[in-house]
Amino acid sequence: MKGPSIVGVEVHEHIGPSRTHWVRLLLGLVAIFALFQWIATALHSDRGQAGVIVALTVVSATLIAQRGLYGGTLVETTGSLGLGIPRLRGLIAACASCASLAIAQTAFVMASGVVVTYDAMSLLGLAGLFAQGGVAEETLFRGYLFGDLRRRFPFWRAWFASMIPFVAVHLFLFLTMPWPVAMASVLLAATTSIPLSHLYELGGRTIWAPAMLHFTIQSIPKIFIPADSARLTFPLTWMAVCGTLPLLVLLIRVRPSTR
Repeated sequence: MKGPSIVGVEVHEHIGPSRTHWVRLLLGLVAIFALFQWIATALHSDRGQAGVIVALTVVSATLIAQRGLYGGTLVETTGSLGLGIPRLRGLIAACASCASLAIAQTAFVMASGVVVTYDAMSLLGLAGLFAQGGVAEETLFRGYLFGDLRRRFPFWRAWFASMIPFVAVHLFLFLTMPWPVAMASVLLAATTSIPLSHLYELGGRTIWAPAMLHFTIQSIPKIFIPADSARLTFPLTWMAVCGTLPLLVLLIRVRPSTR
């Protein structure tokens, strides 16, 4: 049975869950993530080369899944997925967090003397990275999954439940990365899901603030290439920084929604 139409994200707080709803939610998550991986692989978009196309596909599929769960108009579904206008408070917090990451990693490079080369990407390439690594992933994991859970549960319970699938999809990294880097990446996924979820709320339950942070975390290792002597220490240091500094956004309280 189809659930009620979502007009505002606060209207349906603490809706009682049903087994059918959870099954449909998880099936939608698995299907969209499989589509995400398939189209990114098919288009060879490991660095966001076709990120805009990938994002449009993933966001469209997520909108269809969300509308199947709740019904409602396209505008209502778009808003319930967190694709509406964000609060300035969330964007400022995301910018500050991204800036702190860049400063910390720059300090590490300068202090350690690591030789780093720059992969000059075009603005279109950066837009693709933001679309694929930021918008697409955050629409699926924050807007669709965490957003659904948050309408029913308190923040920490919703975060924990949404963190498990988010971490699980990163396990494939053990097939493509050195074991220490893969393990650090999985731990990073668990820790960063906290500030990403908090930024989602700071931004008025929209995906734009966490998308900015997610994009920054993913893009730096793709843009800056360390010398062979730091092939391991550079990414591990970056992940250590990304796993700690963004947690500072938790010091910023979420204001009650007026929607």
